[in-house]
Parts: sequence; C-alpha cells; structure tokens
Amino acid sequence: MSDKYLMYLRKSRADGEHETVEEVLAKHYKILQDYAATKLGGAIPEDMIYREVVSGETIQDRPEIKKLLDRIQTEEIKGVLVVDPQRLSRGDLSDCGAIIRAFRYTDTLIVTPPKTYDLGDKFDRKFFEMELMRGNDYLEYVKEIMMRGRLASVQAGNYIGSGSPYGYDKIKDGKAFTLAPNGEADVVRLMFKMWVHDNVGTTTIAHKLNELGIKPRKSKQWSSASIRDMLSNPVYIGKIRWNWRKTVKRFEDGEVKSSRPHSAAEDCIIVDGKHEAIIDEELFMSAQERFGKLPKTKPKMKLNNAFAGIMHCACGKAMAYRPQPRSEDRLLCTAQKYCNNRSAIYQEVVDEVVSALKKLAEDIRELINNKYVIDTDAHTAVSSMLKKELNALETQQERLYEFLEKGIYTAEVFTKRNAALAQRRSELQEAIKKANEQEFKQVDYQERYVALTEAIKALEDDTVGVAEKNRLLRNVIKDITYHRETDIRGKWKNVPFTLDIELL
Repeated sequence: MSDKYLMYLRKSRADGEHETVEEVLAKHYKILQDYAATKLGGAIPEDMIYREVVSGETIQDRPEIKKLLDRIQTEEIKGVLVVDPQRLSRGDLSDCGAIIRAFRYTDTLIVTPPKTYDLGDKFDRKFFEMELMRGNDYLEYVKEIMMRGRLASVQAGNYIGSGSPYGYDKIKDGKAFTLAPNGEADVVRLMFKMWVHDNVGTTTIAHKLNELGIKPRKSKQWSSASIRDMLSNPVYIGKIRWNWRKTVKRFEDGEVKSSRPHSAAEDCIIVDGKHEAIIDEELFMSAQERFGKLPKTKPKMKLNNAFAGIMHCACGKAMAYRPQPRSEDRLLCTAQKYCNNRSAIYQEVVDEVVSALKKLAEDIRELINNKYVIDTDAHTAVSSMLKKELNALETQQERLYEFLEKGIYTAEVFTKRNAALAQRRSELQEAIKKANEQEFKQVDYQERYVALTEAIKALEDDTVGVAEKNRLLRNVIKDITYHRETDIRGKWKNVPFTLDIELL
C-alpha cells in the first residue's frame, strides 16, 4: 500500500536557523518513514519522495511542490505524507486555494502523524483551511519581526546575507555573523588591479579569469556583469550594504512575478561592517571613478553609425542607429521593447567614445613613458588560491561519504555530487597547470597608441566616411557595452548612460 503514497519534505522558518536544510529533511524523513512502516505497511519508495531544498513562499517558487501537484492529478495516488499541513503552503489565499482544490478534487489524502485530512469531508477541509491560514498569519508575523531584527543587525555591522560574497566566508561572531577573507580574496584583488591599474575592461577581466580556470560561485563562467557588480560592491572595503536590490513583486499575466531592481540611492543602507577589508578605500574609489569618468557632452553634428558590429547593449543585443526627423538621431537597443536600457542621443554617444579613447590614449602614453611592466604577484596568488580550493575538495569528499553513511544523502544524490566533485578536481588541476605556465602577454603599447590616435582623429573629423571610421575603430576596440537602465520608478531621462570600452 505504501507505494500509493508520496512524501513531501520541506524546511520552514519554524525549524530555526541552527539546522541545515539537509539536517531538517533527514529528521523529517525518518519520522515519516517510521510512520509509513507502522501505519502503511512499508517504507515510501525513493521515487515517491519530493525534497524541497529551495526557500520559497509561493507554489510558483517551489519546483518540487509543483511536480507533486502535477503527479496527484495524473496518477492514482492515495495520499501525501507531510510532517504538518503547513509544509504544503504558508502562502497567500491563492496558494492555499490551489492546494485545497488539487487534493479535494483528486481524492488525495493529506497524511500527517497526528491526523489524516480528507478534503472531500467538509469538517476536515475546514480544519485544514484553518491550519493553512494560521500558518500564513504566523509567516507574516515572523517576516515583520525578522525584518526589524535584520535592520538592527545590519546597523550593528553584522552580515546577514544568506550566502557570502566572493572573496569571503561567512563566519559566526557571537550570536551574529560576519565575514572573513578566504583564498578568493586574491582573485578580487586581481580584478581591481586589472580594472584600475591595467586599464582593461570587465569583459577582458572575465575572459582572463575563465582562461585561468577560476570559477565563480554560482555559474560556470565569469561575465562582464558579475565583474561590474563586484567592482562596485563596498563590501570589499569593509562596508555592509543593505536594501541595494530588494525584491519587488507585481501581478502580471495572472501570476505574481518577482524582480530585484537596483534601489534608489536614498533607499540603500551602507554602514561600517565588522569584517576586514580586502581592497583599500583609495583603490575602490579609483575603480568607481573609472566607471563614471565619461562626461556627457552636447551634440555638435549628426553622423551615421560608426559603431556597427562594435557596440551592444548590456542585455546582449546590438545597438542600432535610428534617425529622428524632428529631433536628434538616437542609438537604441534592438530589443528595447523587452530591455530596461533606454536609448541615447547618437552624438552624445560619439562624444563619450571620443572622450574615453582620449583618456585611454593618455594612460597608454604614460605607460610608454614609464616603461610600464605588468607584475605577476597577483597571478602567483591566484595559483595559490586554486591549490587551496583543490585541498578543500578533499574535505568536501570526506563530508560526502559522511552524509551518505548518515542517510542525509541517498545513493543517487551521492553519485551525482561525487561526479561533480571529480569533474571540479580535474578542472582545478588543469587550471593550476595553466596558471603556473601562463603569464600576461606583453602589449605593444606604442602601436596601440598610434591606432587609438588615428581612430580619435577620424571620429572628430566629419569629412571622414563612416566606413573608414568603423574600420579604424575595429582596429583598436574589441567591444563597447552600453548601459542606461531605468530607475526604480521606471524613469530614465535623468539617468546617464555609461559605456564599457574593451580594447583589443
């Protein structure tokens, strides 16, 4: 009979912060399997068990509950085992109604150790509704209390994020948490050095880290956007930033959708943190100055598009030239209907490119005069960091076996994670080999200076044809990324655009 029952496991706020998701699910798994063996005649098979490892208040945010609801509507399922009714939903009335309808009209029982609910029975249904609404009220109360506590903790300099920023580990500090630099801190220092001192773009930085085999935390490859976020994050100078990208919910197309736009400056809280800085404040401010160093200038003349094939929007789409019969011609994203980056006057973009290239040319001239040589200290630190990560993998391997022995991981989960560790070990070994062998290529700065000067002169000379301007730009520029996002109120006319220019 037990093969006709599903099991649903999920950690809630009531379980406390001192237990991990794995520990809570393992504890509930044992409770429900003991119940199944006693009352249902046997254990629930593994393919009938759903473990929710993500945190989400709504059904939409929980993939496993969606799979479970689909299954009870398409298969003959007798019931679903949960520790208590509120594991199924503590969301709003819409979610509660969806849960009740699914179980009621499929004649599926909700089985908890104290009580079994048959939602076809009006008394059971009423009692079950009361349980869900009591859970929803409790959730709202807990969220309000937790928000007050979080704000107070932030103002005291504690770190309250669920995960630590790249370059730090989250550590216990009394009853609160703070951050401690780890081996990744050398990579952060390398990013700032390349951005400020080597004067390379965020895309180049991302490519270089990928070539070295250095992995970001949550994706396979570094991106220009992630590098930009890190270079502008004050956590690296010992600050705590809160409410920078708060979750905003809206009702759209019959669903509640969430987004995390950048907050307005006045809504963002930045205070001194308890943690150690990785980057000194002078270097950090130099990095911010470079982001905003491109001044706006008034248009002087109208030109055709000299940036074809060179400039793209931050969303990844190309920037297109659009003539305007009654106003200044503009540059806009080809996917502007779906993109948050708004258009700009074409001539203003041209002038900013000229200004930026002149600054780059000045920097290169200074390098030539000072006979600048790139040091390799940061790269040696990166190699050391990779070796530390390789050693850390061995510790993870031991914990993996420990979780298997304790029953926290199933054989299937163990096999999958063990394979992932093996792959990462191989990648690290190859990355360490590359890091030991590879050095930055020396750049012919004199040749680059001449090419930049020619491109600048062409852009400033309206007698030079557009095709020639484009050709000269392609000789020096690999990519230009355009940014002009709307603010939190959806306004953009007072928001300046920025350009991230990456040289060849």
